Amino acid sequence: MFRRPEDSVLMRLSRSATNNSGQPLDAVKLELAIVIGLALGVLLVVWRLDAGHWVELGLLAATGFGAGGWLAFRTRRAVTRFTDESD
Repeated sequence: MFRRPEDSVLMRLSRSATNNSGQPLDAVKLELAIVIGLALGVLLVVWRLDAGHWVELGLLAATGFGAGGWLAFRTRRAVTRFTDESD
């Protein structure tokens, strides 16, 4: 049977977001959820840790800067890859 070109476009648009290559930041969203979970874990450890306030603040700051840097790096790389593919 003959298929119209519009049918294939509709099929591509109806796929789930994880299979759609048009969503370049899906992997970064997943990593954001993982980083939030890890940050909450570090927060619980720091909360129970019997150390000085500066040590606890340093651990939280290092976790925040590390997680933020990682997410910025991954987001920039995903956007660059997406723009290079579309050109």
